[in-house]
Amino acid sequence: MFSDTDLLFRVPEKSVLDHVSGGFARNVAILVLAEPEYPGNWPFLTKVLAAAQLNLEKDTLFAEIHPDDRITFLPLVKEKHPGHILVFGLLPNQLGFTIDMPLYQPQFFYGSAFLFADRLSALEPDKARKAKLWQALQLLFL
Repeated sequence: MFSDTDLLFRVPEKSVLDHVSGGFARNVAILVLAEPEYPGNWPFLTKVLAAAQLNLEKDTLFAEIHPDDRITFLPLVKEKHPGHILVFGLLPNQLGFTIDMPLYQPQFFYGSAFLFADRLSALEPDKARKAKLWQALQLLFL
């Protein structure tokens, strides 16, 4: 067991559900790296989703995650059962994955299609990255 001199630390595990908002009508979850220095991210994301026939507020559960946050996506998958999880700018290990996930290639885990992409501020000015994202979104939604 433990002695009186042992120090025990409990690492807090934050759930992505603590950060979400939205109607979730189309069973889509969106996790985005917070970039407060880029206020143009939201109009850009809204346009990207509209092209895939999704409305950010009505059709998705949306969470903005800060770079130093370490959260788990498992409660989202277990409680909400999203069909699709779009991740912009977050690394898999920030969500509790212990594997690499290729960008712009849908991967199926836990009953959901995951799509990892670059952060929104890198996507918007880059036509090649936007084309890769669009191809992946077409596979998933159109």
